[in-house]
Amino acid sequence: MKKSIPFFIISMLLSPFTNAQTTQVRDFVIEPQIKPNFYIYKTFGVFGGKEYSTNAVYLVTKKGVVLFDVPWQKTQYQSLLDTIQKRHNLPVIAVFATHSHEDRAGDLSFYNNKGIKTYATAKTNELLKKDGKATSTELIKTGKPYRIGGEEFIVDFLGEGHTADNVVVWFPKYKILDGGCLIKSKAAVDLGYTGEANVAQWPQTMAKLKNKYSQATLVIPGHDEWKGGGHVEHTLDLLNKNKKSE
Repeated sequence: MKKSIPFFIISMLLSPFTNAQTTQVRDFVIEPQIKPNFYIYKTFGVFGGKEYSTNAVYLVTKKGVVLFDVPWQKTQYQSLLDTIQKRHNLPVIAVFATHSHEDRAGDLSFYNNKGIKTYATAKTNELLKKDGKATSTELIKTGKPYRIGGEEFIVDFLGEGHTADNVVVWFPKYKILDGGCLIKSKAAVDLGYTGEANVAQWPQTMAKLKNKYSQATLVIPGHDEWKGGGHVEHTLDLLNKNKKSE
């Protein structure tokens, strides 16, 4: 364990160690359609009897479904694929990881072994390899549009924050930004797990995000409540409070 037990309990929300759970975890939930072909799905983790949620998304294209981050629980990998296939009559054809943690990249070998293309940045693969985990079959080209089956998105690295490898995903047609764990929910009370964070650079990264994606009509945080606005501003507030408390 890298952290003391009290700190772990407080900060486990974003910790890559949350697979060590003894309580039954409820199944994933696919939220009502946000935009045509755009969906948010939530998965869950439990520690100390308390449940936490993770927000991830998927995009339905004419060629198949693109998954952005995997379920928090490996036991739900197959059932999510099956549910998506049944609901949309299309298979998952690609998985993009927004960073290396268990609730994002998870175990890419599951998808690699099924012939599903997996995508991660070189930095994410470096961290996965360091932890003895499978790396992606493809490297993400950050800042360049991906066009698949009539849909478009851009994976962007704006700087370090929650981790050294955290990226965001921009969907220009829908003006939606999937912020991953770089963005804290407006419901968050602290920064969560910062054991691998660059807290000093995080505010600068957020400033770049706020400036570059000011036209976003929805910004999706990595965990907890995603509806409404104010997530970016709240993240900056939390960072400011953290700096003052140091």
